[in-house]
Amino acid sequence: MVAILGQHEWLIRSVASLFSSNGFPTHSVADPQLGVARLESWRPDLVLLEADPPDVLWREVLPRLRSTPWFGPCTPVFAVTAEPLTRERKLEAARAGFWEVHSHPIDGEAMILKATTFAGAKLEADAVRERGLTDPDTDLYNVRGVLRRIYEEASHANRHQRPLACIVTAVEPPSGVGVPLDIGEARGVAEALRQKCRASDVFGRISANEFVVVAPGTDAGGARRFAERLAGVRPAGGETGTDMRAGFAAVADIRSAAIEPVDLFIRAVSALRAAQASGGAETVRSWD
Repeated sequence: MVAILGQHEWLIRSVASLFSSNGFPTHSVADPQLGVARLESWRPDLVLLEADPPDVLWREVLPRLRSTPWFGPCTPVFAVTAEPLTRERKLEAARAGFWEVHSHPIDGEAMILKATTFAGAKLEADAVRERGLTDPDTDLYNVRGVLRRIYEEASHANRHQRPLACIVTAVEPPSGVGVPLDIGEARGVAEALRQKCRASDVFGRISANEFVVVAPGTDAGGARRFAERLAGVRPAGGETGTDMRAGFAAVADIRSAAIEPVDLFIRAVSALRAAQASGGAETVRSWD
């Protein structure tokens, strides 16, 4: 998806029509203040910014865009201006970090060809990250990473006949159950969890509002205390009224328990669901 933000409606409409007619899903808005905050809800694969004079783009707008949590280094950004561009002006845009700069009259074919290449590379980078083991917003393990690590920890616990626990916690913001956390909120929860846990614990994010901790050397009693600490987590800067619920499962000796490591994870999720279904009666629930 292409996001187009600029100061002049006639030019924005012209560029938006060019991208739309070439098969790109497009969002565009003429905004004299170039409010980049609106781009967060779009999460574009390519950003096109237009302004005159263009200096405002590389001195103010692009740095502001780069400071937003969702923006990544693989997101291509084009600059467009109605004024003629000298070689030095093009170099200024490149130094500022723009991938391309175009002036009016726009060479539509060249713009579309480059946008296709750059957006395709960004989508491929996203796919590689998705196939990886970490959540891109928080740098915690994703579901795939958690499952790999729980098998590793179970193997170690099996060799040394040590206990192993899994705790799953969910954030319920006051704005409503099921309302997903934004990137800043998710990072706040991740940081709060790290502060409550040990360096040896494994952290993961398994959905927009759900996080998991795999705790080696932790039995059922320790897991309950652990879950109670996690249920008391309040992310830095989080909304007043934010609720946390947690479910856990633990085994004293995974070898004698004769369960698959993934079952520990499934049981913890089931316990969380039971706590959520209690209608507020339970903050922490163990798997029975």
